[in-house]
Parts: sequence; C-alpha cells; structure tokens
Amino acid sequence: QGKVRYVGVSNLFAWQMAKAAGVCARMRLEPPVAAQYIYSLIHREPEREIVPAAADHGLGVLCYSPLGAGLLTGKYKGMVEPAKGTRMQIRSQIDGGRFWHPRGFQVAQVVEEVSAKAGIPMAKLGIAWPLRRRFVASVIVGVRTREQLASNLEPGDWDMPEDVWNTLEERTRPEEEYQVWFNKMAYARFFNAAEFHDERAELP
Repeated sequence: QGKVRYVGVSNLFAWQMAKAAGVCARMRLEPPVAAQYIYSLIHREPEREIVPAAADHGLGVLCYSPLGAGLLTGKYKGMVEPAKGTRMQIRSQIDGGRFWHPRGFQVAQVVEEVSAKAGIPMAKLGIAWPLRRRFVASVIVGVRTREQLASNLEPGDWDMPEDVWNTLEERTRPEEEYQVWFNKMAYARFFNAAEFHDERAELP
C-alpha cells in the first residue's frame, strides 16, 4: 500500500544486518538502506564490524548520541555523578551508563583540550567528527532551543582543520580487538603488506 518507503535497521549485530540484506536479496524484497547506531568519539566500536557490513550491503550509517548525551559538550565537567533530572541521569536508570564511564571521561577530556587549543566549541567538534566519515549519512541530535538547533546544524557546513582531525582520531582510537591485530599481523607476514584494512570502510 506504499506505507513503507524505505527500511532501516538499528542496533543489530553485523551478522544480523548481513543476514537481513541477504534474505531480502534472495526473496527479491527491498533491502534495508540505513543503519542506526551509537557512533561518536566515545563509542567507535561500530568501525570494527558494523561499518564494513553496512558499506558492503549499501547501507548509510545514521549516528545517534554523537555528543554522548552532553558529555562531549563540557556540560558535566567536574561532576562526580550526573545531576538529577539531566538526560544523562535519566538514561542511566534505563540502560545503564552508556557514556558515564572511564572511556567517556577520557574522551571528553581530549575533546576539551582540543577545543581549548583550537578555539572550537566542544559540541561542534563532537558533531563534525562523525560527519566527516564518508560512510555516515547523517547524525541525529536532540535540542531544547532554537539556538541549540542552529549550533548543532553548523558543523554540517564546516570543514574540520586537518590537525584537529588527526589529534581527535589518534587520541580516541579504541584498542584493537583480536581479529584486527591478528589480520594485520597475518597480512604483513604472509602478503608483505604493511597493515590490513578494509577499503570499503577506509577513513575518512
């Protein structure tokens, strides 16, 4: 009846996404075209499996919580725990500390330092970073005021300086999992390659 124009997936494992795309291809159904995941300077885990799977099956990645529920804006600086009534505190009662953990604090500190040195607002850096990735179709942001909306839209028409990009990229890179370091080692040893990477997810 035309009620559904496009199909997307959210928070699936990479194998589930690939299986869904394969079933659609086999049954000649419209495949999913978008994949929605947490993706930010704090949570870069999708780069390991989700991004390559999405790229291989032609799905654009939609990032939600690019600012870590406000942690990457400096809003919670110096707090031992999130203030009552804030989004961070409310969400912690629903699904635990998605951002309020050592990795989140560490990345927030990095963004704060880069922001101070470059003279660029933390929120602008946090939103602009995923937008630079070629596999990112869009970011999903939440606002309370028109001023916040205007501020959050600004990174879409802004090119992050290369030195700023490199600093954020290097200082927030997550620890490599087994498959990543093992393949790097194997390819370097057996194929005389400096390192292993998947060109479909090559960054940026």
